[in-house]
Amino acid sequence: MVKLARIAPLAASIWRVAPNWLRGAVTWMINGKVLVGVSGALLNEENQVLLLRHRFHNTRIWGLPGGWLSRGETVYDCWRREVNEELALDLSVEAILCHRAFRHTLEFYLLGRIKGGRMRIDPVEILEARFFSSDDLPPMEPHVAKIIRKAVIHLEGKMAANTGDRSGQTLIGSSGEMARERNLTSGQEEPQQGAGAEGDGLRA
Repeated sequence: MVKLARIAPLAASIWRVAPNWLRGAVTWMINGKVLVGVSGALLNEENQVLLLRHRFHNTRIWGLPGGWLSRGETVYDCWRREVNEELALDLSVEAILCHRAFRHTLEFYLLGRIKGGRMRIDPVEILEARFFSSDDLPPMEPHVAKIIRKAVIHLEGKMAANTGDRSGQTLIGSSGEMARERNLTSGQEEPQQGAGAEGDGLRA
């Protein structure tokens, strides 16, 4: 550590004048690589959530639409692209619900609404696509059910802010258990790049 401290000023002076391509290459080589996945709760006009059975996953359970981030994409652009490729649907992003990290993977979960297109599944990847209310969900992994609960909470909080009254409001067929959760997250109708990066990092 003492030796490193002695050479740090020289190393820093060289680093500051190094070209960007060299600094980028060095940074890429010395840091671990992470896969970034993006998916989320996609709602129709009746506030039902769209779920899929994926050919390359466990076909007995259902999951959220999404995929892997490509170079240069924002998480919002990634989700729009994946949904369009797999389902031929256009969407608007309303909020970042949460994220989770494990091993070499970081996953972002968004909330969105279908705004156009006519659903046509990609038979290469998708076996089935259906809409469900949260009171009648099919078999799925626990973290997927948790994402849907967060979507319910977000929508109920948004409606409460608009009406000033939470009573009598039911979204996505939400159950009493879901309605009792209070960890609300904030979102915008169409988040800009970087929106929700702070304060929305709830772990799934």
